[in-house]
Amino acid sequence: MLSKYFQIKTNTKKFDDDLLWSMGEIRNRRVILYGAGQGFLKLNEIYDFKNNLNIVAIADKKFECVNNCECECGSECSKEILGIRTIAPSQIVNEDYDVILITNEYAKPILKYLFEELKIENKDIRTVFNEEVKDEQTNLNYLYKHNFDKTLPKLLKRLKNKKVVFYGAGVYLELIKKYFDLSSLNVIAISDKKFENMEESEFLGYKTCSPDKIKALNPDYVIITTKFYINIFEYLNDDLLKGTKIKIKPLVRKSFWTLVKEIWK
Repeated sequence: MLSKYFQIKTNTKKFDDDLLWSMGEIRNRRVILYGAGQGFLKLNEIYDFKNNLNIVAIADKKFECVNNCECECGSECSKEILGIRTIAPSQIVNEDYDVILITNEYAKPILKYLFEELKIENKDIRTVFNEEVKDEQTNLNYLYKHNFDKTLPKLLKRLKNKKVVFYGAGVYLELIKKYFDLSSLNVIAISDKKFENMEESEFLGYKTCSPDKIKALNPDYVIITTKFYINIFEYLNDDLLKGTKIKIKPLVRKSFWTLVKEIWK
């Protein structure tokens, strides 16, 4: 089953533009594809790698026994897939090629294998999935795991016509703003301890303020926009905003047991 990250990422214009640009650059070079799973098959339906690239072979761990197969693994040991010759990853060093194009969305362990195990140097190694925000894949899958796509509309409805301050200016919010529509919120500022003793500026298009300025802004809600928020909630509720009528809520709701696990992790 394709992950939410795969589905969302491949539907963006930037993903399409970047992959077509990369394919154009390597069109006349000898290419080894790495990754022959469901994701590759889906991508190939759109980009037709075999007919648009000079493909030497496709590598995947499931082809480890391709050259000496006495097992009963059937198609997993096929010497071709979609008309492309298959090889085990360990065979890459024996191939004559210019570029490795990794089609797997989980590229980090593959890159580590290529560099540390196969000791590949002086070769053009490219990834189809490129993160624009740090930990993009991990955090996006995390959001869907906690049904953020379903809870966000309810939160937006509750916050309609309310003055909001975001608390937490990091890559987690950057990712959320990139892939989800927060434009209906009346965000009057974003606060974070890193803005202490700093002149007023902007972050992701929001005016910044130090935590000690939140009270003066008199928002209806402070929405915590960090991945882990129990300690921040306690800080806001028991200290910074104590005695005010300002309501505090997390942007991403989680189950009680998830919170317990994260506290004791």
